[in-house]
Amino acid sequence: MSREKIAITDLRPGMYVVRPDISWIKAPLLYMEEGFISSEEEIAEIYRQGYREVYHDPSRMKPPAGENEPEELPAESTEASTTQQPTVPLNEEMGQAQSIYADSFDLVKNFMESSSIGTADIAASQPYVESIIGSLDRNADALLSLAQLKTSDEYTYTHCVNVTIFAVAYAHFLNLPEDALHLVGLAALFHDYGKSAIPSEVLNAPRQLTPEELTLMRSHVLLGYERLKKLPGIAPEILQGAVQHHERHDGTGYPHKLSGKRIGVFGRIISISDNYDALVAKRVYKPSLAPTKALAIMYKMRGQAWASGWVERFIKMMGVYPVGSTVLLSTGEYGVVHAANMTFPTQPKVLVITDAHGRPVADTHGIDLYKCPDISITRPLTHAEDKDIDVEAFLSLPCNA
Repeated sequence: MSREKIAITDLRPGMYVVRPDISWIKAPLLYMEEGFISSEEEIAEIYRQGYREVYHDPSRMKPPAGENEPEELPAESTEASTTQQPTVPLNEEMGQAQSIYADSFDLVKNFMESSSIGTADIAASQPYVESIIGSLDRNADALLSLAQLKTSDEYTYTHCVNVTIFAVAYAHFLNLPEDALHLVGLAALFHDYGKSAIPSEVLNAPRQLTPEELTLMRSHVLLGYERLKKLPGIAPEILQGAVQHHERHDGTGYPHKLSGKRIGVFGRIISISDNYDALVAKRVYKPSLAPTKALAIMYKMRGQAWASGWVERFIKMMGVYPVGSTVLLSTGEYGVVHAANMTFPTQPKVLVITDAHGRPVADTHGIDLYKCPDISITRPLTHAEDKDIDVEAFLSLPCNA
């Protein structure tokens, strides 16, 4: 394949755009799929998102019908959420989101601890999923930020809640229909149901597992699948999410080493959500990763763990600096990301919480980095720098940027 760099003004419908090997965080490349350019409107959108130059393959022109579509993404996917505005301010939704999170945690803890006597009830779990969907509709950033901030010694329970939040938000971002959102939520809520059968000394081991323990840990997928099949009213989509969330696009996953299109939409959505939460979560054997670093790791896994387009869209939904991220500004001040900018992802709205010397400010104030080109994010804060920052409290404050 040949590759030639051209100006956006020279881009024409029918040209085949390819990916240059540059950092996703420094360029909005992840917002454009490799493939054929179909229209002048698409070129205008690429320009609006910040591109000024692209790489194309001059040997490829005039695509076959449908080749410009991202591989294996849901047919309904039009990214409707990119233009949806919150109906409730973040600081007002935080309180309700905290209650929804706590209730969902209690639900998961109850059905996981009672799984041996088969008391899990899919129907009884539906109102909790509906509450999560409702909060995400009002202001998705509230629950999404909580899912990245919540830590607990009972990781399995928080993990199930977090994956549910990420998965439902992603399904909504992909414009899946309403009934699919409920099924995705239930699939995510129960995706680790089999871990209730894994001994706690293996589940919570503060060290690398032995080969025998790793095999036992991986058995949770089929253990959960077999238990879920016995539950009344279980939908096949829920079973798919449970049994496929550790499969990989290249066929190296488990338990069945499925690859490509053999992995369903629910399996893909929950796999991405599961991986993201595992990376950002603090565990007994590893510290948490900053959301930006976790997304960078996942981006490098594209084409291997997930088909083309899937992780890119997840990153677009979350933002390069997800809401709740703590950052160092070019002014030397510390800030908390309060609102993402999907068009210009490195320019979110930030609540400034310290001065340039790291001292708390008496009156926090918001900055819209898109409107302040002289100020930029230098990097995420380290654990040592943000360990005493109460991010939830700052997200509960208004950000008048």
